[in-house]
Amino acid sequence: MRHCARMSCPVEPVATIALRYADRRIVIGELRPERDPRLLDLCTRHLAAMTPPVGWLVDDSRLAGLTADRH
Repeated sequence: MRHCARMSCPVEPVATIALRYADRRIVIGELRPERDPRLLDLCTRHLAAMTPPVGWLVDDSRLAGLTADRH
């Protein structure tokens, strides 16, 4: 079992995030099947507590799938 990327958090992650420095964007996606050292896997608690740096945008691609399912 994988653990959340936050130090000392033993909880299983629910999403994978990418930090895109070039366009100041945090991209939240579905949990990837395999861990990628360039990305962060976060649990529900740490994902909810995440705040982007000033001037950064958060792009939750998981929400795009939910919106598409409703149409």
